[in-house]
Amino acid sequence: MPLGTSAIRRSGPVLLVVLLLCLVARAVPGPQDDSIRGRLKACLLLGDMQCVVTQYMALKDLGRMPDWLVAFQNAFAVANRRAGECEKVARAIHLGLVEFAQKPVFIRFTVEGKYSQLGFDVLEKGVFVKNLQISSNGYHVAVKLGDRVIDAYTGLAGLPLHEYLARLTTRPGSHVIQQVVEGL
Repeated sequence: MPLGTSAIRRSGPVLLVVLLLCLVARAVPGPQDDSIRGRLKACLLLGDMQCVVTQYMALKDLGRMPDWLVAFQNAFAVANRRAGECEKVARAIHLGLVEFAQKPVFIRFTVEGKYSQLGFDVLEKGVFVKNLQISSNGYHVAVKLGDRVIDAYTGLAGLPLHEYLARLTTRPGSHVIQQVVEGL
């Protein structure tokens, strides 16, 4: 066996760890990155609201959070997971994402058919836990960013559109229609 091959085999696991650490370090911007977009995008992609707030406050060197950031953070509060809050929540999420240089759009869900109730299945570790009523009038609005739908029920990380649609429920004889809309 050549001399170099033995050394590579012994150091293989160490090289793998170093390579993985380099990849992680490149995926999440470090403290040397003074770009708000770079730091916040990593936090946004992770769906970590505390990280978003912390990074924004540090980068802007602010003593208090701006009103739009407070509204953005509050949009994901459990208190907003009830019928009738969706427009307020969607506006706050949309504005927050725009402030973070993202390009969100509004997405409207309407129920067509005999019944107008709209529910959302809550899953934990892939197991059904409960169904929450998100609309009694057949209307719900959320924010779409790329292929993810974001609202108070999904949290900042959101859900892929196909999974979000699969979790929306209606009574037999009704179905959900989705539509991207310009504004609310």
